[in-house]
Amino acid sequence: MAPDDPLPSLDVADLEILLAALDPRLDGFGEGESCLDDALAYLARLGIDPEPVGGEGSAAALPPLIRWVEGWRAAGGDRRTLRLMVATVLAQAEGGAEAGSEAGIAGGIAGESAGAGV
Repeated sequence: MAPDDPLPSLDVADLEILLAALDPRLDGFGEGESCLDDALAYLARLGIDPEPVGGEGSAAALPPLIRWVEGWRAAGGDRRTLRLMVATVLAQAEGGAEAGSEAGIAGGIAGESAGAGV
């Protein structure tokens, strides 16, 4: 995934699933070396296939939640920072933001924060 590719917008339900997948109690859930591998393994157990939709090799063909995790990893982010960003977006949503505008905020924040190493 190129650094300038925007992450897909996620609705509140998707953000809640992503937050659960980033739970630190999942350490060792996946077989990879990275804690983000644990998140990917969790998403796979939920039936969210980490393979590109239609078998295409493009990152844009990946399911949105997988694109978030992989995009965050490519930007040098880790589970802690992604979890913090997702929790912040969900808190904003609970504060009265509409789900549609919240999802757009989520995509914008991810693009800004991932590169900043927040």
